[in-house]
Amino acid sequence: MTAIAIWFNDENPENPCLWIASDSRVSNQGSTLIDDAAKVFALPVTCRCPGENGFFSKITHYHTYGYCFAGSTLLGQNTFLALIPLLNNLVAVQPYTPPMDCVAQFILKYLGRCFDEYKVIATTGSAIEVALFGWCHATQMHYIFHYHPEQDDNGIYIIKYTIHTNLDNKSFVYLGDDRNELTHKIKEAFDGENIPGRPLSRIPRYVIEEHIQDSRYITIGGNLQLGIADRYGFRPFSIFKPRVTGKPEAYFSYLGYELYEDIQNVGDAHVGLLGML
Repeated sequence: MTAIAIWFNDENPENPCLWIASDSRVSNQGSTLIDDAAKVFALPVTCRCPGENGFFSKITHYHTYGYCFAGSTLLGQNTFLALIPLLNNLVAVQPYTPPMDCVAQFILKYLGRCFDEYKVIATTGSAIEVALFGWCHATQMHYIFHYHPEQDDNGIYIIKYTIHTNLDNKSFVYLGDDRNELTHKIKEAFDGENIPGRPLSRIPRYVIEEHIQDSRYITIGGNLQLGIADRYGFRPFSIFKPRVTGKPEAYFSYLGYELYEDIQNVGDAHVGLLGML
């Protein structure tokens, strides 16, 4: 399945933000399928109003949110890919900034329809968790919307969401396997002390990373994915890895692949993901 943590980070008081750390393994019944699965994405929301030509050609709002999923890879990735053309092509007669909760409600309705269709086919294999997170320009606040299946009054599983706001420096949301254990470990780590190279403001990242490297957790593995969501949008990060532990030579890695030459250069441009140690 997956291990994902989203948490509030205010180590830069002038620009507090939401961080995310995830593994990249996809497994099936305990067997690894791939170790380079993308589970963390930037979801663009674009709204246009009529321009001088009379068409909806004038962009009046553009922002990206963080989007991630745990559980069914087919349902998680397909829903995300379907949402992009919908939310990237909003129109309004006047300049308009869609509040994040309106975006979240739209996703709830769309994800709910997809889940209702897929659960009939995949039954227990349709388990899914999704999170939308980032900065809302309409309310000037950070939000995490956590989508998850829940039984209604008739015992039927439907998709609902939990809203997390008014976040502090120990606030986090966990998605994925071994929930009780990972949640406890992250809470316990937040109550610890800052250690050089392991600041508390980034502690969920280290907890997730340790479980990726621990072979006992067969559904959590692959590589670390990192990202940050703030008032400027969502940005994925590459990982700056040493070629040999303890040696200075290092390289930029994304989903386990070195960003070099054939998967770095695009004509006269190059992939410019920020890197993190």
